[in-house]
Amino acid sequence: MADTTGAGFSVLAVDDEPNIVSALRRTLRSRGFTVHTALGGAEGLQLLDAQPVDAIISDMRMPEMTGAQFLQAARVKTPEAVRILLTGYADITSTIDAVNHGEIFRYLSKPWDDDVLLSVLHDGLERKRLTRERDQLLALTREQNAQLQTHAEQLEEKVRERTQDLEKANDDVKAAHARISADFQGTVKVLSTILEKRPGLTDGCSRRVAEHVKNLGPRIGLAGAELQDTIYAALLEDLGKLTFPEAWLTTPMHALNGRDRDEFMQHPLHGDGYLMSLASLRGAGQVLRALYERFDGKGVPAQLEGERIPLGARALRAASEYERLRSGSLETRRFSHEDACKWLRNGSGTRFDPQVADAFIALLNEDAGAPPSRTLTVGALKAGMVLAKDLTAGVGVLLLSKDHLLDDAMIRRLDAFQNRVGKDLNVVVYRSTT
Repeated sequence: MADTTGAGFSVLAVDDEPNIVSALRRTLRSRGFTVHTALGGAEGLQLLDAQPVDAIISDMRMPEMTGAQFLQAARVKTPEAVRILLTGYADITSTIDAVNHGEIFRYLSKPWDDDVLLSVLHDGLERKRLTRERDQLLALTREQNAQLQTHAEQLEEKVRERTQDLEKANDDVKAAHARISADFQGTVKVLSTILEKRPGLTDGCSRRVAEHVKNLGPRIGLAGAELQDTIYAALLEDLGKLTFPEAWLTTPMHALNGRDRDEFMQHPLHGDGYLMSLASLRGAGQVLRALYERFDGKGVPAQLEGERIPLGARALRAASEYERLRSGSLETRRFSHEDACKWLRNGSGTRFDPQVADAFIALLNEDAGAPPSRTLTVGALKAGMVLAKDLTAGVGVLLLSKDHLLDDAMIRRLDAFQNRVGKDLNVVVYRSTT
């Protein structure tokens, strides 16, 4: 027989005969049902107003209100309740009316069989049982989803907090790295300035060469660490001359006798040797080492030819010879800008890489014809100003390119950047801008 347990379900038994009600109560309670009883339809309806039930068992023949009438009224009050009618064989017409108007689930003949009654109740309540199980599962699912949502939100908040911590730490590391990099670059500049204090070495020459290299690099494909190494090499070009006799430094290189000139041209190798033990400057030493290599392969020390010469060294040679011709440290006279450019053109393909020489001459001519400029702090900048030269945060670290048109948003970013690195920026703009 099917499982007829009634645990968790309530039943209203209605009959005008107390002994029938008592029999139904005993049978149903023995199977776990909560049982309510009423001795007539009117009493049953009053009970339903106060106590909804899951099932209703009603006799058909009752005074004042038939079972059909009672169940029809009960359907209005508790439409989800399972309705069962107990009827005699003589009541078939009334039974059909009850089924039609009261939506009876099942009717049973009196006297009834307890097992049949319990089986009918089980069948009628099965849908309710499944609905309750579904509702319980849905409630559990909603609760678990709410818990998962809470956990997800808590996890998301922790991830957000952790991300913010990491971003702050990353910003701190970047700021610290920028300060260390700026200090390192400043140290290289100071060393370059100290070297130029020796008699015969032109003050500011190395810094001008470094500036040329920085501006030339992007035009010839020199960038990143290779460009920075080349800028350092330009600043430290005179390092290998540290122990040279003063007479060699005060005499133009091409005016030295052959032996002294050969010794003098070893200074890039000495500089490379000094820088070899410093990891941050080892690349600069390698660029410096190839300073006197020639594009036609007739240079020193390794007779490298063409593109076998590091690009940085090819750029450095062109920039260095231009400035040293202009200062008079290479030839016995100071060259004008036009004569120095002619020197570069005449050496194109022999001493100099033709591509590098052409790009450098074009850069020099642009600079010579550029409008007047002025140097301002970030606080003095205004929207609409145009950069007259590349803006860097240190040697070789490009922030904005020359001819960049400034707007309010960019000026705010520059201000935030200099506050973050703890160092003021000097910005060169064209005088014609407002």
